Amino acid sequence: MKSAVQLCLLLFMVGTGSSAIAAAAKNILLIIADDYGADGSSLYNSTSNGASLPPTPTITSLAGRGVVFRNAWACPECSPSRAAILTGRYPFRTGIGSVIGAGVPPLSASEFTLPKAFSNNPTLGYHLAQFGKWHLGSGASVPDSPRTLGGWTNYAGSLLGQLGGPTETNAYSNWTKTVNGTSYSNYTNYATTDLVNDATNWIGARGTNPWFCWVAFNAPHTPSHVPPLNLAPGYATNTNPAGRRQFEAMTESMDTEMARLLSVVDTNNTHIIFLGDNGTINSLLQPPYPANRGKSTLYEGGIKVPLVIAGPAVVNAGRTNHTPVHLVDLFATILELAGMNVATTLANTTNAVDSKSLLSILQNQPDVARYTFSEYYSPGAGVAANSGRTIRNSDYKFITLTNGTTLFFNLASDPYEKTNLLLNSLSPTAQSNYNALVMRLGDYQSILSPPTLTSLGSSNGQFAVTVLRTTNISYALWGATVLDDLAWAPVTNAVIMTNGASTVTLTDTKATNGAFFYRVMATSP
Repeated sequence: MKSAVQLCLLLFMVGTGSSAIAAAAKNILLIIADDYGADGSSLYNSTSNGASLPPTPTITSLAGRGVVFRNAWACPECSPSRAAILTGRYPFRTGIGSVIGAGVPPLSASEFTLPKAFSNNPTLGYHLAQFGKWHLGSGASVPDSPRTLGGWTNYAGSLLGQLGGPTETNAYSNWTKTVNGTSYSNYTNYATTDLVNDATNWIGARGTNPWFCWVAFNAPHTPSHVPPLNLAPGYATNTNPAGRRQFEAMTESMDTEMARLLSVVDTNNTHIIFLGDNGTINSLLQPPYPANRGKSTLYEGGIKVPLVIAGPAVVNAGRTNHTPVHLVDLFATILELAGMNVATTLANTTNAVDSKSLLSILQNQPDVARYTFSEYYSPGAGVAANSGRTIRNSDYKFITLTNGTTLFFNLASDPYEKTNLLLNSLSPTAQSNYNALVMRLGDYQSILSPPTLTSLGSSNGQFAVTVLRTTNISYALWGATVLDDLAWAPVTNAVIMTNGASTVTLTDTKATNGAFFYRVMATSP
């Protein structure tokens, strides 16, 4: 897999001021479904595609009161997605590129998390709690990591990635529960119900104080099983194969308990965010998503997830939005929904933050054109075949895998990624988008520093730029006639000369007259 950074020879500044809503503090409820991809939701899929979809009236009702994000991306697995939400940072910054374990570190105590941001704004008066799945610490060996690493003041739930082993059909009713650092084994309350019990009890005790509550269901993650039938009455008439039947029953039971959760919430005074943390596992992935392109892959089946936001910030509720967004954007969104100024809140941290607030979309205001990014990597075994990076704009998507495979899709006309455009000549429009995505991919990594400029100049129809050289880094010259991402392209006639060990000179031997812009791209193996 190659990583690139770039030096743009035209420097400019863009304002990034916060547009935090000016109003009395509202409650914020974040609900995460585990392994719940877009293929399993009636908001994103249809039985006409050959899919089987469980009844989810609570989620459907929430969508009718909010905004459905049609092009929301997650990371391919749960730990990276949860870290991205909690920190506002992509995996290349946190080091959490796949599930924690097998060489993937837990969340660093140095990360500036959502709870820490709330703690730095005590005048807002928020009470904080997380319930349910954590999976960002070192497991049972560090039972208080939700508080010591995450910054939560209250926590109750399961520390691990799943309840029991994949074939333990009773694991949801025989699991280890941890409450503020103390663990209780052989806990028998049904996990989906117990989670909502904890959350509703805590919310009910807040009185008039504003609160932020992160509710992380284990459902519908394996182990597959039949939940209590009063939570999933649709299971009795479901005729799908056993694994899928149980997955749908677990989804229905989650939706049933979500209704009980929302029954204690003042929806007029609460921002409600519902999402899936990654795509559906491959064995249960449904049409029209191609087989083996689910969880743990960078295809749409692995990273496209449900995302619905409802509440008092939403203008013209019941609509859909097609802007490409990522779960990392929830960090800044939650800060703004709480009334914080993002720039001021982040002033005391040196951590780079990738999150871009979705508040303007919620308020039905114009939003800037966005790129969104996802990646998958791990030093552990079993990830290399699917590891890599991907980026998209409004219509096109580029994937580069560690094994050297590259793929390029027009998602507007090919949403299920059946045709790799790189196998044939690209149209001018496709070529422009391809160049833009390859170029912008260089923004999403921190391995390299941007090339350092030492000199530049033009004469006799040539333009030359010299930068400091780094060992094992290759350099390329890009150019554009206008400052538009779709205008950039590699300078095909560029001459690149290494000047000993210290510098590299890149020359456009056929420089054009008039305004022209250049970038130096530095690429690592």
